[in-house]
Amino acid sequence: MKSIRNKLSLATCSLLTTGNAAAEAIENAWEVDGSYLHYSEVDRVTVNKLIGSAKGFVSTKDTASIKVVFDAMSGATPTGAVKNANPLTSTGASGGTGPVGGGTAAPLAEFDDTRVAVSVDWAHEHTRTFNMNYNGAFSVENDWRSVSAAATANKENASRSTKFTFGAAITYDEIWRKGSTTTPEPLSRVEDNLFRGKGERSTTDLIAGITQVINRRTVAQLNLAFGIANGYMTDPYKIFSVVDSNGIEWDQYYEGRPDSRMRWSITANLNHQTFPGNNNIHLSYRYYADDWDIKSHTLNWKHRFNFGKNIQYIEPRVRLYTQSEAEFYQNSFFADPTAGAPNLPQFLSADYRLDEMSSATGGLTYGIPFKHDAELRTRLEYMYQTFKNSEFDTNKAIIFQISYGKRF
Repeated sequence: MKSIRNKLSLATCSLLTTGNAAAEAIENAWEVDGSYLHYSEVDRVTVNKLIGSAKGFVSTKDTASIKVVFDAMSGATPTGAVKNANPLTSTGASGGTGPVGGGTAAPLAEFDDTRVAVSVDWAHEHTRTFNMNYNGAFSVENDWRSVSAAATANKENASRSTKFTFGAAITYDEIWRKGSTTTPEPLSRVEDNLFRGKGERSTTDLIAGITQVINRRTVAQLNLAFGIANGYMTDPYKIFSVVDSNGIEWDQYYEGRPDSRMRWSITANLNHQTFPGNNNIHLSYRYYADDWDIKSHTLNWKHRFNFGKNIQYIEPRVRLYTQSEAEFYQNSFFADPTAGAPNLPQFLSADYRLDEMSSATGGLTYGIPFKHDAELRTRLEYMYQTFKNSEFDTNKAIIFQISYGKRF
């Protein structure tokens, strides 16, 4: 599912100002990190992810990094059909095969998919107080291909207590259904089997931010982001049910979304190191809105407690998220089966990800340092989501990750 994949996006500036690159390069030239992540929903989606990265100084003023991600996803996901649907054949979700001509979609559809993504970064320090970061990324799946490029400029004042950031990114996506090179005609009847070619979409993202050192233990950051996407925005696997006055399905149609989306957000971050314990507190808030009438609030809190001679740490985390529904979201569409073809609106989707929803995630990260600049990290979290109108009104997931990093 696209909603749980790590999408390639514009990188934001670091919350903490960087140290002297030349001195760092001499002592620790390269850092490698590898991790395994397991995401498992109850009776739904399972994701296994492998992540590998390497970062280091290639000169006293240049830093390069590369990151490779491999995802394997499987399970079942809601299609948008109501639960009383009586399918002839099951649709595939993302990475599935989709309805066969004459078939209809089940409320839950089995799917499997894989993804490989590669991103490369290059940072150059032009002066003591000005640096640029350049990024290129590529991602490919069974039914999706994406390429992106980004550039970010960071300018500090003479005392390096304030940093200004501006960045821009462009992304080009191609979307199709697994096993074909087509996408369904939006708002077409499933049984009519109407298809078009691949979907194409272009996206531009802009970010502007300021990072301010409040005192020797506190750093604050404010980011403003704006993005606009044009092209194919519809999910080629999602459908909606046409129901009678009793809520019984009598037909199915593919969803249809607008061919553009404008979005903006504001994010505030605060990092504080306590005294005398030298524990770290991170607090962030993000407000998001778009022209699909979706508005969301995200609150994230982490508190790292250091202990032991080797400075092990435990970091509890809580993330709270709320979202309003898209203006064209409907759980199903009512129409009189005796009146002929339904008079559909211009846009309509029953995708549960566009419904009004709330989400709470809590968990712990445990870090163990080793000799020779190595560290082992483990993370365990639990996520609980509720949806206001969707057929499947709750979702629960366990997230486990283990990572190992070493500096050379």
